[in-house]
Amino acid sequence: MLLDEAWRQLRAQGYGSFTIDAVARAAETSRAVLYRRWPNKASLVHAAIRAHTGSVVDEAPDTGALADDVRTVLRTLSGRIESLGVDVMIGLLGELDELPADVTGSVPRIIDQTVQRARARGEIGAAPIPGAVLDMPTNLLRYTMITEHAAPSDEAVDNIVDQLFIPLVRHYAPSGQAEPPAGSAEGQG
Repeated sequence: MLLDEAWRQLRAQGYGSFTIDAVARAAETSRAVLYRRWPNKASLVHAAIRAHTGSVVDEAPDTGALADDVRTVLRTLSGRIESLGVDVMIGLLGELDELPADVTGSVPRIIDQTVQRARARGEIGAAPIPGAVLDMPTNLLRYTMITEHAAPSDEAVDNIVDQLFIPLVRHYAPSGQAEPPAGSAEGQG
């Protein structure tokens, strides 16, 4: 009931005008009831979105190719941006620090899983890939959304993957490479 009302308010008012007060009034409850379950606006909005649309990506795709796996993740994210609206997504981006780490860390974890699978297939080498490279696809997706005020197109996703991400991954971890030295770790550098 509470998440249904939060969803209705989000869809009707958008993120900027969404308030916990309005949800409490419409649900005929108190703000305290909402704050006991969701400590802030971003948490309540995220819970409402998840209750009505599911999580963005539950598990890493496994198409057999790193480029296609990352492309699938980015297109899924772009579809979510389109379905929820850019304003909602930009609003949530502005409050990422208000969301728990398991929420903000889910997509980076998925990207890491796709990279590990590519390693296991021998598609890329074992050398560490800098964290900035691993974060780049989703950061560029967000940048595109913000600057174009629209969900990134398939062409934008293809450019991120094929022109930037895959060449950089292959630069840092070329296939056929020996194991990295002991003590090196993914994301260093």
